[in-house]
Amino acid sequence: MASHNSIGSSSRSRSKQTSSSQVVCYHNEIAPLRTVRYDGPTKGKRFFGCSYWPEQRTCGFFKWADEVDDVRDLQHLVMEKETRICELEYEMDMMKDKVKRLKVKKEKLVEEVEEMGIATTETMFELKENNTDKRLMLTLVFSWAFFTLVLLMK
Repeated sequence: MASHNSIGSSSRSRSKQTSSSQVVCYHNEIAPLRTVRYDGPTKGKRFFGCSYWPEQRTCGFFKWADEVDDVRDLQHLVMEKETRICELEYEMDMMKDKVKRLKVKKEKLVEEVEEMGIATTETMFELKENNTDKRLMLTLVFSWAFFTLVLLMK
């Protein structure tokens, strides 16, 4: 079907930088431009194929050279979408961190409110005790006054 043009070594980088004029296969590798060498209606026609062809781990990528603009457009669109996904994942990680910080802050505030509630309760008990003491004092004063009046009337 097609001849294989050997490129690079067997250890290939998955994060190769490609220019907009290069076509990449599904391995995210530069897809070499090849020419059909076998007799038939497509002899001499140029195509892009998987960079690993004819090795066994080919991704199956194939595009005729005259159809490449569509592929480039789609690959560019995929790259934009992947970039947006990375941005959203980063934003999500930032939001998760913010949620963690807010939960810690909330826990601290809940503890402070509980402490304030305890302090308020203690203060209310103190005030009640003070009110009880005041009532007892008033009762004692009135009873002395009443006793004095009763004694004076006799």
